[in-house]
Amino acid sequence: MNEKLSLTAPPKKSFSYTLTNSMIQPNPGRKQPPPLIGPEIGPDPRNSIGARVSMSEIPLCTSESGIRYDFAFGYRVLFPAGNKKYLLRVYDLDSGVLLEEHVHKGGEFIVGPNKYYVRYRLEAYVDSTLVFEHDYNCEGREVCIIIPDGGLGDNLAWLPYIEEFRIMRKAKVTAVIGEWMIRLSKPQYPGLKFIPLGTKPALRFAYAIYFCGIFEADRRPWRPVDHQFLGMQKSVAQILGLPLQDLHCRIPLGSERPVQEPYVCISTMATNPTKYWNYRSSPELKDPDCWNILIRWLKSFGYRVFVLDRDKELYFTKKHSYHVPEEAEDLTGRIPIAERIHYLEHADFFVGLPSGLSWLAWNCNIPVVMISGFTMPNCEFPTPYRVTNFLFCHGCWNDTNNFFDSKAPVWCPRHVGTPREIECTKVITPKMVQETILRIPVFQKRLNELREQAFLAQDKQHPIRIGALKEIPPRATSPALSAKPAGNAEKKKPQK
Repeated sequence: MNEKLSLTAPPKKSFSYTLTNSMIQPNPGRKQPPPLIGPEIGPDPRNSIGARVSMSEIPLCTSESGIRYDFAFGYRVLFPAGNKKYLLRVYDLDSGVLLEEHVHKGGEFIVGPNKYYVRYRLEAYVDSTLVFEHDYNCEGREVCIIIPDGGLGDNLAWLPYIEEFRIMRKAKVTAVIGEWMIRLSKPQYPGLKFIPLGTKPALRFAYAIYFCGIFEADRRPWRPVDHQFLGMQKSVAQILGLPLQDLHCRIPLGSERPVQEPYVCISTMATNPTKYWNYRSSPELKDPDCWNILIRWLKSFGYRVFVLDRDKELYFTKKHSYHVPEEAEDLTGRIPIAERIHYLEHADFFVGLPSGLSWLAWNCNIPVVMISGFTMPNCEFPTPYRVTNFLFCHGCWNDTNNFFDSKAPVWCPRHVGTPREIECTKVITPKMVQETILRIPVFQKRLNELREQAFLAQDKQHPIRIGALKEIPPRATSPALSAKPAGNAEKKKPQK
């Protein structure tokens, strides 16, 4: 029997859940940590420390039998007070399998263990008589989906799935996210409602609530599959019960080109030393010099190179402090994300790390060269220009035996404190990155243009560095480039 359902006024009492996030350690040389970053600029992990969302302590929906229920924190069922005993059966609608069966006294409150999307069927019996049944159906109902106010990459990866949930489930979806992300994306998602996470919202109106995230090891009921198997984006697709696909986030594009010269954007900073490119051309060097080597190589082909990181330097430990490469043109600073998008969308390509700016570049629809050792290719978005040295230790983020600890100053679970610490990126050479860049079609086009200019100039004093071009095998498409000079033509052999 399907009972007629009624929605009651939300109770004043609420159940709260606190979201936590780690903070990058401040540089001990500074007297005070830098000020918080405002929402007009972008994400700041410190803004989300202690962020809280609340939901009704009493389930929102009421059946004719007086049983209250919703799906705000897993399934939730509150039985009416009294002497009756209730047998609760919980099914998975998609498979028809009985998941749980247990007996409760009147007045008892049961909360299901799984916090991710499941199409439940709830049945309650009194003396073998069915007194309540409900099939999960969020069509036309209020659903809240929460993204902890963490990094740029997290939000860009997960917001598209909130929209996909709204479309597929035909629900009234509210995205509870950081205010900075609302400012960036709200115009691009007119079908969603938004609530800033920093306001500690009370979500007492929701039929169902879901949390996106890469959760701690002890929160296995918060995701159906460990994120190490699916990667950062698709693990949230699984949490929301959606098809596993790579979705771009809608961001404001369409600005005018900022400079006329061909240019490349890079990002060299991240939230943990294990994410950095740590190659040194000489073991005596104090700091990695890989970025400056790459920048000089790119400049030899006429590229301007802009570094888009927010921070000029970040400190983790005495042995692990980083600063942006001095040979790049400096576009760092606390500027709005939209200004970084302005440069990214017109760049020939982007070179970066497993961090938020790489996700931003991917969503700008430009080629992304990803330099990573601690993540496997399925962790981030798909790119054919990924650089990993598989001959050495790699992929610990995807290892289910080594759960990522964002609070660790240096997360290297296999070799921390040894000479092999974060070796995964120490062994990625500039040569490997250069050879990857050579495969990018827009770079090949650039090479062909330079070869044609060099051929027409026939002058070694030409500003193009012809020596750099000679090192690269030609893949010319122009007849002028592929033809041999007449003086070098082979003589035909006389026929016998």
